Amino acid sequence: MSADAAIQLSWVFPLYRTAMQLEELVARASAVSARLGIAHEILLVDDACPERSGEIAERLAASDHRLRVLRLPRNRGQDAALRAGLACSRGDWVVILDADLQDPPEAVETLWPRRTPSLGAVFAHRTGDYSTPGRKRTSRLYRAAIERIGGLPRGACLYVLLSRGLVDRINAARGSRTTLLALIAASRLRCTSVDIVRSPRLVGESAYSSFARSAKAARSLWEMFAARRLNLPL
Repeated sequence: MSADAAIQLSWVFPLYRTAMQLEELVARASAVSARLGIAHEILLVDDACPERSGEIAERLAASDHRLRVLRLPRNRGQDAALRAGLACSRGDWVVILDADLQDPPEAVETLWPRRTPSLGAVFAHRTGDYSTPGRKRTSRLYRAAIERIGGLPRGACLYVLLSRGLVDRINAARGSRTTLLALIAASRLRCTSVDIVRSPRLVGESAYSSFARSAKAARSLWEMFAARRLNLPL
């Protein structure tokens, strides 16, 4: 068996304003893989982070062959950074999540047992008091629209365990700017979700402004509608 085929799980983290959490993030992800008893790799995608996350990532990778660093020449945003990581991933399954530690890596221990050969994805359904009441309301509306328009399960978000088959479909998509949730919806593969508790942000603030969040949500919903209802290629 080749080294690539032996990798059971790839972790993909987009790095932007996450330098302070990076060492803890890698340590916790590695500990989760050890507890699950699975061979893993960790892909750290430096999205032109102004806090020099890429340099920290390369230092960590120098002492651990399971870490790989991908440095983007300019800031491309969360979805593009994640797609760059997916294109380089080698695991049978791939988990994507933010690197700010609001999404606990330990929740993968809940997602992992739910995977089956018939599933394309296992989503983390975020629960807990991790944002303001106003933001929680708009988030609930967006998630409900995703469920109705995109056919994705309750709470679908960008903390998700993806099958290799779904990753291959995403990597083959022609639209380089298409949102990840739209690509998952367009695949029409069976998906499920599992409740996890998300923590409040301890350091810094989201890189997304309210306007940017709204614009991305609108684009993602339109892409889902186009793919699922109009059968347009993404």
